Amino acid sequence: MQRTNWILRGFIGALALALMVSAPCVGQQGKQPAKEQPKKANIVLPLAVAKAVKDNRPNAVIDTMTVEKEAGISLYDIEFKAGQGEIEVAEDGTVMDIATIVEMKDIPKAAADALQKAAAGAKITQLEKSEVRAEIKKEGATGKVVKLASPKYVYEAELLKGNQKGEIQVAPDGKVVEGVKWETPAAKKKEA
Repeated sequence: MQRTNWILRGFIGALALALMVSAPCVGQQGKQPAKEQPKKANIVLPLAVAKAVKDNRPNAVIDTMTVEKEAGISLYDIEFKAGQGEIEVAEDGTVMDIATIVEMKDIPKAAADALQKAAAGAKITQLEKSEVRAEIKKEGATGKVVKLASPKYVYEAELLKGNQKGEIQVAPDGKVVEGVKWETPAAKKKEA
C-alpha cells in the first residue's frame, strides 16, 4: 500500500470556512477551492468530500487533514478540534469511517481489557469508537470503495510512552484489528 501524506498547516481555518459555505464555489472538475490557500501549495478539496464532512460533522472545526492513496483511491483523513473526533472520506464522498471520542467506561469490557493490555506501560491519551461504513476492495492494482450493509465498530487507543506515540485498534470482542504502531518524533518530521 502506497501512502502519500500531505499535512496541511496554516490552512485549517480557511478550510473550515470553505466547508461551512452553504453554496460552495465549484471550480474545474467539480472541486471546491478553499477561500485562502497557502502560497506553497495549490490545495483543492473535492466538493463531495466537503459535503460529506458538513453532513456528518456540521459544527466541527478541522484541526488537521492528511490525504492518503490506497489502491489508487484518495482518502481524506480529517481530525477535528476539541474532542470532536475524526472522519475518513473517499474522494467520491463516501464516508469510510467516522470516529467519536469515548471514555473507557463506554467501551465493551473485552475491548477495554485488550486496549489496557496492549498499552502495557504506556499512557492511553485518547479513546475512540470508530464506525466503519465502507472499505476498499482491491481489484488487481486498483481498488473500489464498497459500502457495508451495516457498520462495523472498532475501538482505538492513542498511546504515549516516553517520546513515542502509538495506536492500537481492537474489535468489540477484544480481537486486535491493528496491532500497536509506534511513531517517534523523528519519523513524524520525515513524514511531514
